[in-house]
Amino acid sequence: MLDLVIVDDHPAVRSGLRGLLDEAEGLRIVATAATAQEGFQAIADLRPAVALLDLHLPDDDGLSLCLRTRALPEPPRAVIYSAFADSGLGVRAAIAGAYAVLAKSASPRALTAVLRGELRPALDPRALRALGERLEPPELAILGMLAHGVAEDEVAATLGLSPEGARARRAQMLARLDGRRPLAAA
Repeated sequence: MLDLVIVDDHPAVRSGLRGLLDEAEGLRIVATAATAQEGFQAIADLRPAVALLDLHLPDDDGLSLCLRTRALPEPPRAVIYSAFADSGLGVRAAIAGAYAVLAKSASPRALTAVLRGELRPALDPRALRALGERLEPPELAILGMLAHGVAEDEVAATLGLSPEGARARRAQMLARLDGRRPLAAA
C-alpha cells in the first residue's frame, strides 16, 4: 500500500480526487492540503511514498514544493498534476525532481498507473532542446543527467556539488526557465 498526499488549492478537486482514489488498489490517501506550506508539512510529517502536487498553489508552485521535498530524508515520488501540463512543464518538473507530469484531463486509469509508478510519460526531446537553449552550459549537464534518470545524489557528486548546492542550482534553473530572477537557494 502506497501512502499518498494530495496538494491542490481547489476543494472540489481534492474532494474529487479523494473520491476517485479512495477505491484505487494499492493507494491510501493519508492527507490533503490546500497550500504548498500545508503540503510540505504533511509530506515531512507523514513521509508518504507519493505526492500529487498541483502546479498553481496560492503560496508557491508545485515545482518549488517538489524541489523542497527532495531535501527530506525520504522524499516522495512526486507527480505534478496540472490543467496546464505540456512538454515544457515535463522538462521543468524533471529539474524539480518530479517523477512525472500528468494533465488533469488524464484518465483515472492513467492517474492511478502514474501514482503507483507503473507508467512514466517520457520527456519530449524537442522541449528538452528548446528549454536547454535557455540554460547556462553547466546547467545543461544537470538537465541531461536528470532527463536520463540519473539519481539526484549522483548528479551532485558528478558535478562536485553538495546535495544542497545541487538543489540551489536546480532552483536557479527553474527560476530562469519560468522567467523569474534566479533564486539564491532552494
